[in-house]
Amino acid sequence: MQARRIFDDCVRSLSAGAATVVHITDVFDLGSERVRQGAHLTHSVRAGSILSDLAMTALADCADQLGAPQADLFAALRALQQGIGLRLESGSIGYDAYLLQRVREAHEEGRRRLAREIHDHIGNSVSLALRQIELYELECEQAAGDSAPQSKHVDAAKEAILETIARSRELVSELRRPGVTGSLETALRGFAASLGRTGVPLQMWVRGSDQWIPGSVTEELFIMVRECLRNAYTHAGAANVVVHIDIAPHEVHAEIIDNGKGFDVRALRATGHGNGLLILQERSDLVGGTVNIDSAPGRGTRVTLWIPIAQERPTA
Repeated sequence: MQARRIFDDCVRSLSAGAATVVHITDVFDLGSERVRQGAHLTHSVRAGSILSDLAMTALADCADQLGAPQADLFAALRALQQGIGLRLESGSIGYDAYLLQRVREAHEEGRRRLAREIHDHIGNSVSLALRQIELYELECEQAAGDSAPQSKHVDAAKEAILETIARSRELVSELRRPGVTGSLETALRGFAASLGRTGVPLQMWVRGSDQWIPGSVTEELFIMVRECLRNAYTHAGAANVVVHIDIAPHEVHAEIIDNGKGFDVRALRATGHGNGLLILQERSDLVGGTVNIDSAPGRGTRVTLWIPIAQERPTA
């Protein structure tokens, strides 16, 4: 069907003496449909190359039979090139969008599976350990009566276990929580509030419209800024956190700044303990963006994110 439409455009252009390309509005969906059927993008490129060779020969013969001037033939060849090129470009966008959606679905399933594992195994095991300590304390009290000494080691163990249980519950809730259900700013403020760090002020400015960002990019941006907020509140000991997000139709700039204790970026990466840094880099790569981390011990941290927003080509 696409080959026939391309050839119709070429014939129309040959007759009119000007390149005319129509009927490409459905190609974006066609790209995602083909990948669902198992067809790779290279198949479309190969088909376009074969069609180009056949069509050029047919157009040259047709121009000779009609006695068309060379300019009309060039117009038809331009229509051929544009018709194939636009379809390959639009189809590749649909192909990429489908693959990105599959990656997001796999990621969400992984989050749900991890939440179940934390709840079913780590959470239950730690809770059981706490119950054993409480039983031990009860037995000691019954054996020694009111004069039973308080063990600081047992108290420390209980405190550590309680902290682990609380953190596990936070992780499970966070993994199961949908990312962005309202505006980006509302989602980020909601996450910051859920951390319970009410004594640390959060200054946030979001300029531009969320509608300019595709849903998949919004989700990745939320996860990256969320990771920066978690680090600032949980690890950096920051007394102040600032978030600037500028949204334009073609790109997003974000900056997250805290006045916490800071860290040696190169040293942390070298030790292999920088999982948060790795998350930022992986997320940034997924959406074709960049991330820059500026930090040093005692100097706080500044994270700068840039994400391009793909512009759809207007259909003819």
